[in-house]
Amino acid sequence: MKKIFLMGCIAMSLFSMISCNKKDDATPATEADPILSNVTITSAESEDALNAIDELENGVLESRSNPSCPTITSTSTRGTFPNVITFDFGAGCTTDNGRYHSGKIVVEQSDSMNHDGAVRKTTFVDFGIDSLRMKNGVVTLTNNGKDVNGNRKFTRKITDMSVTGPKGELLVNASHTRTQIKGGDTPDKLDDVWKIQGETIGSTPNDKVVYSAVITEALIRKDVCPFIVSGKETFTRKGHTAMIDFGDGSCDRFATLTLENGNKIIIVLKPRF
Repeated sequence: MKKIFLMGCIAMSLFSMISCNKKDDATPATEADPILSNVTITSAESEDALNAIDELENGVLESRSNPSCPTITSTSTRGTFPNVITFDFGAGCTTDNGRYHSGKIVVEQSDSMNHDGAVRKTTFVDFGIDSLRMKNGVVTLTNNGKDVNGNRKFTRKITDMSVTGPKGELLVNASHTRTQIKGGDTPDKLDDVWKIQGETIGSTPNDKVVYSAVITEALIRKDVCPFIVSGKETFTRKGHTAMIDFGDGSCDRFATLTLENGNKIIIVLKPRF
C-alpha cells in the first residue's frame, strides 16, 4: 500500500550538529550557541522516535504481519472502521527493524487514511524506543481531501509530546500541512513529492529554553530520498534567530544553518530511513 503520510518536520530536528568540510568558510558546529545545540540534539531524538512510530503505523498497522513483536489487538477486523488498534510491546522486545520498543501505542482511526476526512489519533502509554521515552503526547493525522489543484492534503498535529532521551527532556507542539505535489496519480510511492508547511513550538522542562520553528519557504521531501531536498526554516530562541536552508533540490545529506551574525554552519541531516 502506498504510504500516504510521513513525518512533518519538527523544527531543527532533522539534523545533528556535526561539522564537516563542505565549505571552507563554514563555522564549526561547536562554536554555535551551546544551548541551541542541546535543544537541537534533543529535538533530533524526538524526531527519531516519531519517525519510528510513523514506520510502525504505516507498516504494522496496515499489514499486521508480525504476531510476536508487538502484540496487536483491535476492536474491529482488519480494513474495517472505526477501529482502535493497540500495539503492546510489554516489558520490551526488538522489532523487525532492530529497534528495541517497550510500552504501548494506541491508534484510533475513523476510516482508511485514503479517504477524505479520515482521522488517525495516536497516543502513548509509557512508550519507549531504545533510549527514548515518550509520554502524554497525541499525534493527530487528518486527510483534508484535495486542494484547488487536485493535490492530496493532510494535516498533522503534535500535542504536548514529551520526549526524554540522553540529552534531557523536550516538550513539543507542532502543526504542519503536507501536500502531495507529485505522484498522487500512481501506485508507486517512489515518485511521490510532498510540500510541508507549518510551525513547531518546543520547550525544555520549566520553560528554561523555549523555541519556535517556522517553515518560511515550503520544505520539499521526495519519498525516494531520505532527506529534505529544499526549503527554509527559521528557528527562534529568546528573540534570536537562525535559519536552515535545506538546499537546491538535490538529494544530499547537507544543509546550511545561518546564525544571526552571518556565520554559517554546515549540518548533516538525519536520514528518515
